[in-house]
Amino acid sequence: MKKGWILLLALLLLSGCGGSPSPAEPEEPPEEEAAITLPEPRRLELISALAIVTEGRPPAEDYDLPPLPRDTDWTTYRNHAMHWVTGGPHIAVLAEDREADAVLYGLPLYANSSGETTLIRWGDSLAEFDWTLFPGPSMTLPQIKCLDAGGGAKELAVICQVGTGTGVSIQKLHILKKGPEETMTAYTFPESLWQEEIPKLFDTAELGGRTFAMLGHELVEFSHEGLDLEKTSSGMIAGFSIEDWGGLQLRGAFCLSPPDSPIPCYLAEASAQIPYRDGVFTLQDFHLYSYDQ
Repeated sequence: MKKGWILLLALLLLSGCGGSPSPAEPEEPPEEEAAITLPEPRRLELISALAIVTEGRPPAEDYDLPPLPRDTDWTTYRNHAMHWVTGGPHIAVLAEDREADAVLYGLPLYANSSGETTLIRWGDSLAEFDWTLFPGPSMTLPQIKCLDAGGGAKELAVICQVGTGTGVSIQKLHILKKGPEETMTAYTFPESLWQEEIPKLFDTAELGGRTFAMLGHELVEFSHEGLDLEKTSSGMIAGFSIEDWGGLQLRGAFCLSPPDSPIPCYLAEASAQIPYRDGVFTLQDFHLYSYDQ
């Protein structure tokens, strides 16, 4: 009887949980999605150009220069600019760097037929320049700041608004250097650098139904349709800034246009650092930014 129970138990083990399970059918591997790859990014070389050189003129007359304002906040200079534009012919303090003892004056807008609008006082030096000063509705005021040119030499960076409107915001950058007998020379950033040379660095790509603006290894996606992807430009935007550490920066735009149309469509922002030395401006360290950031 005992042997019978042992035999019955053995048969149950062989026919039940003691048996080896049949191997599972292998799952079908998922279909691989088509890989999306970007074009090889371009290595961006430095861009350089000679400055536009202008000699400052001695003042046309012995101006009665106004005193410097006690308050030096933005509101003070904005009020000066508004009164200078609308309050009749007079001289206004529009920007200054008190540490460098440098002041930018707006000369009478309508009293001088030869077109001089800007007077710079830098220490004991005075010089006039044919610079347009146009704050515009946004009241973009001039900037003036002393820069360390190395070896103990000093230079003045001056930024002026020269154009504004719908889709337009253009500034000019001047570097001032003192010469013998208290003269001043202006070295102006050439417009060809941002209007002609920077757009040569722009690329576009269409991948998987998506469209990208490219600058070197950086890219920004955009969704506008009906644009000529070969017709890149920088539009009508060029802004300059003086960094806290004394460096200079350019802020511009990445644009495309519809076929057979010169009207730019602004898709992204672009920037570059601006080293300056001995009458030569260089652009380097380029970056691309989305307007949605």
